[in-house]
Amino acid sequence: MELRHLKYFATVAEELHFGRAAQRLQMAQPPLSQQIKHLEAELDVLLLSRTKQRVELTKAGEAFLKRTYEILNRVHLACEEAKSIDRGEAGQLIIAFTGSMAFDPLPVLLRSYQEKYPKINIVLRQMTTTEQLEALQENTIHAGLLNMPIESAAVHVEMLREEPFIVALPKAHPLASQTEPVDVACLANEHFIMTPRNEGQSYYDAIISLCQHAGFSPKKTQEARELHTALSFVASGIGVALLPSSIQFVKNDEIVYLQLKKSFTTCKIGVAWNKAETSPVVHSFISFLKKDHYSLL
Repeated sequence: MELRHLKYFATVAEELHFGRAAQRLQMAQPPLSQQIKHLEAELDVLLLSRTKQRVELTKAGEAFLKRTYEILNRVHLACEEAKSIDRGEAGQLIIAFTGSMAFDPLPVLLRSYQEKYPKINIVLRQMTTTEQLEALQENTIHAGLLNMPIESAAVHVEMLREEPFIVALPKAHPLASQTEPVDVACLANEHFIMTPRNEGQSYYDAIISLCQHAGFSPKKTQEARELHTALSFVASGIGVALLPSSIQFVKNDEIVYLQLKKSFTTCKIGVAWNKAETSPVVHSFISFLKKDHYSLL
Protein backbone atom coordinates (compact mmCIF):
# COMPACT_ATOMS: atom_id res chain seq x y z
CA MET A 1 0.00 0.00 0.00
CA GLU A 2 1.34 3.43 -0.97
CA LEU A 3 0.37 6.92 0.15
CA ARG A 4 -1.05 7.67 -3.30
CA HIS A 5 -3.57 4.83 -2.87
CA LEU A 6 -4.93 6.60 0.21
CA LYS A 7 -5.17 9.89 -1.70
CA TYR A 8 -6.99 8.16 -4.56
CA PHE A 9 -9.43 6.50 -2.18
CA ALA A 10 -10.14 9.72 -0.24
CA THR A 11 -10.85 11.62 -3.46
CA VAL A 12 -13.26 8.95 -4.77
CA ALA A 13 -14.95 8.80 -1.36
CA GLU A 14 -15.46 12.58 -1.42
CA GLU A 15 -16.81 12.68 -4.97
CA LEU A 16 -18.61 9.31 -4.95
CA HIS A 17 -17.98 9.40 -8.67
CA PHE A 18 -14.93 7.93 -10.42
CA GLY A 19 -15.08 10.37 -13.32
CA ARG A 20 -15.08 13.50 -11.17
CA ALA A 21 -12.44 12.01 -8.87
CA ALA A 22 -10.22 11.26 -11.87
CA GLN A 23 -10.57 14.86 -13.03
CA ARG A 24 -9.53 16.16 -9.60
CA LEU A 25 -6.54 13.85 -9.59
CA GLN A 26 -5.69 14.76 -13.19
CA MET A 27 -5.61 11.15 -14.33
CA ALA A 28 -7.71 8.86 -16.50
CA GLN A 29 -10.66 7.04 -14.96
CA PRO A 30 -9.68 3.43 -15.79
CA PRO A 31 -6.31 3.56 -13.97
CA LEU A 32 -8.03 5.15 -10.97
CA SER A 33 -10.63 2.36 -10.82
CA GLN A 34 -7.83 -0.19 -11.11
CA GLN A 35 -5.88 1.38 -8.23
CA ILE A 36 -8.93 1.31 -5.94
CA LYS A 37 -9.49 -2.37 -6.80
CA HIS A 38 -5.86 -3.11 -5.96
CA LEU A 39 -6.30 -1.35 -2.62
CA GLU A 40 -9.42 -3.39 -1.82
CA ALA A 41 -7.67 -6.58 -2.88
CA GLU A 42 -4.72 -5.82 -0.61
CA LEU A 43 -7.06 -5.14 2.31
CA ASP A 44 -9.37 -7.99 1.32
CA VAL A 45 -12.22 -5.60 2.11
CA LEU A 46 -14.84 -3.93 -0.08
CA LEU A 47 -14.54 -0.19 0.51
CA LEU A 48 -16.90 1.10 -2.18
CA SER A 49 -20.21 -0.28 -3.37
CA ARG A 50 -20.49 0.32 -7.12
CA THR A 51 -23.53 0.20 -9.39
CA LYS A 52 -24.16 1.76 -12.78
CA GLN A 53 -26.11 4.56 -11.11
CA ARG A 54 -24.02 5.35 -8.00
CA VAL A 55 -20.95 4.79 -5.85
CA GLU A 56 -21.32 4.47 -2.08
CA LEU A 57 -19.02 3.85 0.84
CA THR A 58 -19.48 0.60 2.66
CA LYS A 59 -19.37 0.56 6.46
CA ALA A 60 -15.80 -0.67 6.21
CA GLY A 61 -15.11 2.13 3.71
CA GLU A 62 -16.47 4.77 6.11
CA ALA A 63 -14.18 3.55 8.89
CA PHE A 64 -11.22 3.32 6.52
CA LEU A 65 -11.88 6.85 5.24
CA LYS A 66 -11.72 8.25 8.77
CA ARG A 67 -8.31 6.65 9.36
CA THR A 68 -7.18 7.70 5.89
CA TYR A 69 -7.84 11.33 6.72
CA GLU A 70 -5.87 10.97 9.96
CA ILE A 71 -2.90 9.46 8.10
CA LEU A 72 -2.94 12.06 5.33
CA ASN A 73 -3.19 14.86 7.89
CA ARG A 74 -0.26 13.47 9.87
CA VAL A 75 1.82 13.22 6.71
CA HIS A 76 0.92 16.79 5.82
CA LEU A 77 1.88 18.03 9.29
CA ALA A 78 5.15 16.09 9.15
CA CYS A 79 5.99 17.68 5.79
CA GLU A 80 5.15 21.16 7.01
CA GLU A 81 7.14 20.68 10.20
CA ALA A 82 10.18 19.49 8.24
CA LYS A 83 9.91 22.49 5.90
CA SER A 84 9.52 24.89 8.85
CA ILE A 85 12.59 23.47 10.57
CA ASP A 86 14.58 23.65 7.33
CA ARG A 87 13.58 27.32 6.99
CA GLY A 88 14.52 27.99 10.61
CA GLU A 89 10.90 28.64 11.59
CA ALA A 90 10.44 25.76 14.05
CA GLY A 91 12.51 23.81 16.55
CA GLN A 92 14.36 24.65 19.75
CA LEU A 93 16.67 27.60 20.39
CA ILE A 94 18.84 27.78 23.51
CA ILE A 95 19.88 31.37 24.20
CA ALA A 96 22.23 32.50 26.95
CA PHE A 97 22.31 36.07 28.21
CA THR A 98 24.30 38.17 30.65
CA GLY A 99 22.66 39.83 33.62
CA SER A 100 22.75 43.25 31.98
CA MET A 101 20.54 41.98 29.13
CA ALA A 102 17.77 40.86 31.48
CA PHE A 103 16.46 44.37 32.05
CA ASP A 104 16.57 45.73 28.51
CA PRO A 105 16.47 44.85 25.61
CA LEU A 106 16.06 41.08 26.11
CA PRO A 107 12.29 41.17 26.88
CA VAL A 108 11.58 43.28 23.78
CA LEU A 109 13.75 41.12 21.53
CA LEU A 110 12.20 37.87 22.71
CA ARG A 111 8.64 39.14 22.43
CA SER A 112 9.20 40.34 18.88
CA TYR A 113 11.05 37.17 17.87
CA GLN A 114 8.38 34.89 19.35
CA GLU A 115 5.66 36.79 17.48
CA LYS A 116 7.52 36.20 14.23
CA TYR A 117 8.48 32.58 14.97
CA PRO A 118 5.78 31.16 17.28
CA LYS A 119 6.78 27.54 16.55
CA ILE A 120 10.27 27.93 17.99
CA ASN A 121 10.69 26.81 21.59
CA ILE A 122 13.06 29.25 23.32
CA VAL A 123 15.15 28.06 26.27
CA LEU A 124 16.87 30.83 28.25
CA ARG A 125 19.97 30.49 30.40
CA GLN A 126 21.63 33.30 32.32
CA MET A 127 25.42 33.04 32.04
CA THR A 128 28.44 35.27 32.30
CA THR A 129 30.28 36.14 29.10
CA THR A 130 33.05 33.66 29.96
CA GLU A 131 30.54 30.88 30.61
CA GLN A 132 28.80 31.63 27.33
CA LEU A 133 32.00 31.33 25.31
CA GLU A 134 32.68 27.94 26.88
CA ALA A 135 29.10 26.79 26.28
CA LEU A 136 29.20 27.92 22.63
CA GLN A 137 32.38 25.94 22.03
CA GLU A 138 30.86 22.89 23.73
CA ASN A 139 27.59 23.34 21.76
CA THR A 140 25.44 23.37 24.90
CA ILE A 141 23.85 26.68 23.84
CA HIS A 142 23.00 27.96 20.36
CA ALA A 143 23.58 31.70 20.76
CA GLY A 144 24.86 34.02 23.43
CA LEU A 145 23.99 37.62 24.23
CA LEU A 146 27.16 38.84 25.89
CA ASN A 147 29.50 41.71 26.62
CA MET A 148 31.98 42.78 23.97
CA PRO A 149 34.68 42.74 22.87
CA ILE A 150 35.55 39.07 23.09
CA GLU A 151 38.46 37.04 21.82
CA SER A 152 37.62 33.59 20.48
CA ALA A 153 38.57 31.92 17.22
CA ALA A 154 35.63 29.52 17.56
CA VAL A 155 32.73 31.97 17.43
CA HIS A 156 31.26 34.69 15.26
CA VAL A 157 30.14 37.84 17.05
CA GLU A 158 27.93 40.71 15.93
CA MET A 159 27.45 43.89 17.98
CA LEU A 160 23.82 44.67 18.78
CA ARG A 161 23.93 47.77 20.93
CA GLU A 162 26.01 49.92 23.20
CA GLU A 163 24.84 51.92 26.16
CA PRO A 164 26.53 54.35 28.54
CA PHE A 165 27.56 53.51 32.05
CA ILE A 166 25.87 55.18 35.01
CA VAL A 167 26.71 55.19 38.69
CA ALA A 168 24.44 53.61 41.29
CA LEU A 169 24.70 55.29 44.70
CA PRO A 170 23.15 54.58 48.09
CA LYS A 171 20.30 57.00 48.80
CA ALA A 172 22.23 58.50 51.72
CA HIS A 173 25.35 59.21 49.64
CA PRO A 174 26.41 62.92 49.53
CA LEU A 175 26.26 62.93 45.72
CA ALA A 176 22.80 61.35 45.58
CA SER A 177 21.00 64.69 45.85
CA GLN A 178 22.57 66.30 42.81
CA THR A 179 20.80 66.33 39.45
CA GLU A 180 23.76 67.00 37.15
CA PRO A 181 25.91 64.19 35.69
CA VAL A 182 28.71 63.03 37.96
CA ASP A 183 32.37 63.35 37.03
CA VAL A 184 33.95 59.92 37.48
CA ALA A 185 36.87 61.62 39.25
CA CYS A 186 34.47 62.46 42.11
CA LEU A 187 34.28 58.72 42.85
CA ALA A 188 38.02 58.31 43.44
CA ASN A 189 37.64 57.70 47.18
CA GLU A 190 34.62 55.44 46.91
CA HIS A 191 34.51 51.70 47.49
CA PHE A 192 33.36 49.92 44.36
CA ILE A 193 31.20 46.85 43.93
CA MET A 194 32.36 45.01 40.81
CA THR A 195 31.85 41.78 38.93
CA PRO A 196 34.79 39.35 38.88
CA ARG A 197 37.07 39.85 35.87
CA ASN A 198 37.21 36.15 35.06
CA GLU A 199 33.46 36.13 34.46
CA GLY A 200 33.35 39.09 32.07
CA GLN A 201 36.72 40.51 31.12
CA SER A 202 35.53 43.21 28.70
CA TYR A 203 32.87 44.49 31.12
CA TYR A 204 35.33 44.57 34.02
CA ASP A 205 38.05 46.23 31.93
CA ALA A 206 35.64 48.93 30.72
CA ILE A 207 34.96 49.98 34.32
CA ILE A 208 38.66 49.94 35.21
CA SER A 209 39.36 52.02 32.11
CA LEU A 210 36.69 54.57 33.08
CA CYS A 211 38.27 55.04 36.48
CA GLN A 212 41.87 55.14 35.25
CA HIS A 213 40.93 57.69 32.60
CA ALA A 214 39.65 59.84 35.49
CA GLY A 215 42.99 59.47 37.28
CA PHE A 216 42.47 56.67 39.80
CA SER A 217 42.16 52.93 40.25
CA PRO A 218 38.91 51.84 41.90
CA LYS A 219 38.99 50.48 45.42
CA LYS A 220 37.13 47.21 45.20
CA THR A 221 35.27 46.43 48.40
CA GLN A 222 33.01 43.61 47.22
CA GLU A 223 32.47 41.34 44.23
CA ALA A 224 29.05 40.47 42.87
CA ARG A 225 28.46 37.93 40.09
CA GLU A 226 24.97 39.26 39.35
CA LEU A 227 23.95 42.84 38.78
CA HIS A 228 20.94 42.34 41.05
CA THR A 229 23.39 41.42 43.80
CA ALA A 230 25.47 44.49 43.07
CA LEU A 231 22.36 46.64 43.46
CA SER A 232 21.56 44.99 46.79
CA PHE A 233 25.05 45.83 48.04
CA VAL A 234 24.65 49.43 46.88
CA ALA A 235 21.29 49.69 48.62
CA SER A 236 22.93 48.40 51.79
CA GLY A 237 25.50 51.18 51.66
CA ILE A 238 28.47 48.87 51.08
CA GLY A 239 29.70 50.84 48.07
CA VAL A 240 28.92 52.33 44.68
CA ALA A 241 28.75 50.60 41.30
CA LEU A 242 29.29 51.60 37.68
CA LEU A 243 26.60 49.78 35.71
CA PRO A 244 24.95 49.79 32.26
CA SER A 245 22.27 52.47 31.98
CA SER A 246 19.55 49.86 31.38
CA ILE A 247 19.89 48.87 35.05
CA GLN A 248 17.66 51.86 35.81
CA PHE A 249 14.69 49.66 34.91
CA VAL A 250 15.24 48.14 38.36
CA LYS A 251 13.61 50.46 40.85
CA ASN A 252 14.85 50.60 44.43
CA ASP A 253 14.00 53.36 46.90
CA GLU A 254 17.42 52.97 48.51
CA ILE A 255 19.35 53.60 45.28
CA VAL A 256 19.93 56.71 43.18
CA TYR A 257 21.11 56.45 39.58
CA LEU A 258 23.15 59.29 38.10
CA GLN A 259 24.54 59.86 34.62
CA LEU A 260 28.31 60.15 34.15
CA LYS A 261 29.95 63.28 32.79
CA LYS A 262 32.21 62.80 29.74
CA SER A 263 32.05 59.02 29.76
CA PHE A 264 34.39 57.94 26.95
CA THR A 265 33.49 54.24 26.94
CA THR A 266 30.26 52.27 26.74
CA CYS A 267 28.89 48.85 27.63
CA LYS A 268 28.79 46.91 24.34
CA ILE A 269 26.38 44.02 23.87
CA GLY A 270 26.69 41.50 21.05
CA VAL A 271 25.37 38.15 19.88
CA ALA A 272 27.78 35.25 19.44
CA TRP A 273 27.38 31.84 17.83
CA ASN A 274 29.67 28.94 16.97
CA LYS A 275 31.37 29.25 13.58
CA ALA A 276 30.55 25.60 12.90
CA GLU A 277 26.83 26.09 13.65
CA THR A 278 24.59 24.70 10.88
CA SER A 279 21.14 24.84 12.49
CA PRO A 280 18.65 26.81 10.35
CA VAL A 281 16.93 27.92 13.57
CA VAL A 282 20.12 29.53 14.87
CA HIS A 283 20.82 31.28 11.60
CA SER A 284 17.23 32.55 11.37
CA PHE A 285 17.69 34.03 14.86
CA ILE A 286 20.93 35.74 13.87
CA SER A 287 19.30 37.02 10.70
CA PHE A 288 16.38 38.34 12.74
CA LEU A 289 18.72 40.25 15.04
CA LYS A 290 20.69 41.73 12.14
CA LYS A 291 17.56 42.85 10.28
CA ASP A 292 15.28 43.89 13.13
CA HIS A 293 17.35 44.80 16.19
CA TYR A 294 17.85 48.46 15.28
CA SER A 295 14.12 49.06 15.56
CA LEU A 296 13.93 47.15 18.84
CA LEU A 297 16.92 48.41 20.80
